[in-house]
Amino acid sequence: MKKKKLTSLLLALLMVLPAFAAGCSESSENNTDTKDAGGVTASADNGSVDAGDTAETEFTRAMVKDDLPDDLDFGGQSQLVLARTKAWFTGEMYVEELNGETLNDAVYNRDITVENRLNVVIDYSLVDDTNGVVNKNVTAGADEVAIHVGSAVDTVQYGVNGNYYNLLGEHPIYLNLSQPWWSQYYTQQESVMGKAFFATGDLFTSLIKLSFVTYANMKLVNDYQLESPYELVRSGQWTFDKEMEMASLVHEDKNGNGVRDKADSYGMTLAGMIGLDVYWSAFDLTICEKDQNDVPSFSVDEEKMSAVLEKLYSYYIDCEYCWCPPNPDSDKEQDEVAQMLAEDRILFTPLRIMHTDQIRDMESPYGLIPLPKWNEEQSNYYTFVHDQYSIGGIPVSVQDPAMTSAVMEAMAAESYRYVTPAYYDVVLNGKYLRDADSSEMLELAMAGVKIDFGWIHTYSLGSCSQGLLREILYNSKSSNFSSVYKSKQKAFAKMMSKLVEKVEKIDH
Repeated sequence: MKKKKLTSLLLALLMVLPAFAAGCSESSENNTDTKDAGGVTASADNGSVDAGDTAETEFTRAMVKDDLPDDLDFGGQSQLVLARTKAWFTGEMYVEELNGETLNDAVYNRDITVENRLNVVIDYSLVDDTNGVVNKNVTAGADEVAIHVGSAVDTVQYGVNGNYYNLLGEHPIYLNLSQPWWSQYYTQQESVMGKAFFATGDLFTSLIKLSFVTYANMKLVNDYQLESPYELVRSGQWTFDKEMEMASLVHEDKNGNGVRDKADSYGMTLAGMIGLDVYWSAFDLTICEKDQNDVPSFSVDEEKMSAVLEKLYSYYIDCEYCWCPPNPDSDKEQDEVAQMLAEDRILFTPLRIMHTDQIRDMESPYGLIPLPKWNEEQSNYYTFVHDQYSIGGIPVSVQDPAMTSAVMEAMAAESYRYVTPAYYDVVLNGKYLRDADSSEMLELAMAGVKIDFGWIHTYSLGSCSQGLLREILYNSKSSNFSSVYKSKQKAFAKMMSKLVEKVEKIDH
């Protein structure tokens, strides 16, 4: 059985850096074909389907064709994909061999299919600091890393610094970000003046795994004779007030010590600071907006933000039926809350979808539903994605960005056809979730993913997204939004201007 190759990139860098110490060389690729550099809106045509009468054929993702030329042949050249080592992302990009597991085999077969189709060899290097490796590549002009798969929040800042090709430009000629395997919404939010340096979508299962939904302990729902959360969602009545109304009925001092601690049971919990972040999306809160030229600016509704802070403060800071972990900045709090859910000590909690794996052996039934709306007037349910989901880019040190873009496009298309169904339809719906209602709710939640420009570029903007709700509610134990925001407005605006100026100068 063929095994995929895992390359030691750090060793390769030690060998190649001296040769490129003079700096970054120019790309020799000069394609005459171009694409719409301002194409940041979703296309009405989300991919063609095989010709023939499909009216009586059940649609499957496998039927959707890409628009890569049939005669592409890159002569067996290697393409190195750089990805992260963290356990969250194990198997997202690289698997060594077929092992009979549905998801593992889908990822393996994706790469083999692309290799055979384009006559390339896909190699992988998994390291802790992917950004540092790419920075060294770009500084040295080393054509080593072809596709960089990095952290959405950590890596994107290097795009505006000029380290990556504009994926909407002329060099990555074979990328088509209007195809359904790419998130057009992400591209719309990430881009500045028609330039987008990264993309995300079906190529990365972490976009699903790190999405937040509300976990509902259905045993407690039944024990307390509560309304069906599924029906509340369907009727549009699943709001934050309704959630807290139901949660107020559940609280028990399990250990009898008269102190609120994690040994008790609660109607609701906030799983650390990350759990607070979810309300940016859930309540349709806006940080930034763009004008007709795709130029961003801050656009915060101070009145709504103040109302949100006051309500969150009343529930989470001074509420006997809500549990707020004492060490909110630790990601361990998410795992601890998931364990409390599995032990029937939490009614509702926002958690990432990947926690279905942690509670797979939970004895009591549980369900997944979207995050609650701010109020019934809000038109849709929106989903927050933890900012560590993966994004992909092509470093400017790549000498043949056309070839790399073809590989990246083909991998994304194959992931759309086979990897996402393996994770979403088979692994989630079949292995972890236990009822058809949750499968329906999960589809609804994933259709509402909302990622604001301010979240995507937060590290270039003074951590504006993390530093408002978190800082005010947790650090200051306050609900006074306006005064804090006003004190930061000038600094935020200055950083935004600097970001736009940087992107304006990038011409690759």
